[in-house]
Parts: sequence; structure tokens; C-alpha cells
Amino acid sequence: MKLKNHLKYILVFFEALFLVLGVTFPIARIDEFWFFSSEFSILSVSKDLFLNSEILLSVIIITFGFFFPLLKIFLKVFEVEKFKELNLHKFSMVDFFLLSFIVFASKTSNYFEVHLLHGFYFLFSSMILSFLYVIIYK
Repeated sequence: MKLKNHLKYILVFFEALFLVLGVTFPIARIDEFWFFSSEFSILSVSKDLFLNSEILLSVIIITFGFFFPLLKIFLKVFEVEKFKELNLHKFSMVDFFLLSFIVFASKTSNYFEVHLLHGFYFLFSSMILSFLYVIIYK
């Protein structure tokens, strides 16, 4: 029983760590016309959108791509009854949804290519640990 409890906190710690790393590190690089290249992370995209007066879009990306997943992780450690009814899993991972459209568009275009970077793999690892937690503890 004690080992299972320790494993719970280890999973939650690494899930949170990988989420923070995934949000801060570049998740993709876009190569346009074989000459121009740019990397972006969730935080850099949100910052750029905010600076370009796209405040609502910036807030949506930060909220659904970082704060809701972080809240889910927090609630795994501190179980609060009021939040269990909200089904937060439905509101997180918008970053994967958006990234899938970018990758799809690059595969169908001759003008740009998308390469996934280490931030994506940290986010993906965080998601896998979240699923592993659900399998073990629910």
C-alpha cells in the first residue's frame, strides 16, 4: 500500500515536470520555402498573440494548454470534491489538437514543413503519465 502511494506522487511529480518543460521548450519548428525557419513553444505563441492584441486567443491557449492540465495534476494530489464533477480532462490538451492541424497542413503543403521538437515529446510524456495514473488509480 505504501509503495503504491509513493508511486502516485512520483507519477504526479514527473507529469507536472514534463508539462512545464513541454510548455516552455519549443514544440515544433516550421521551415518555410526552404529558407525561413522558426521554432515556437506554447508560451512563446501565447506571448506573441498577446503582444499582437490577440488577447482572447492567447488566454485560451494558456488556459487549456497549461492551466487546466496543471489543475488536473494538482487535484490528483489534493482531492477536492467540488472539482471532480467538472470533468477537466475534456478541457485540456488543446495544444495537441492545434499541433495536429499544423502537422497535417504541412504534410499536404509544398511550401512549409513541420518538425516536432523536444517540447512536444515532454508534453506527450506528460499525457502518457496522466493516462498511466488513471489506469493505476481509478
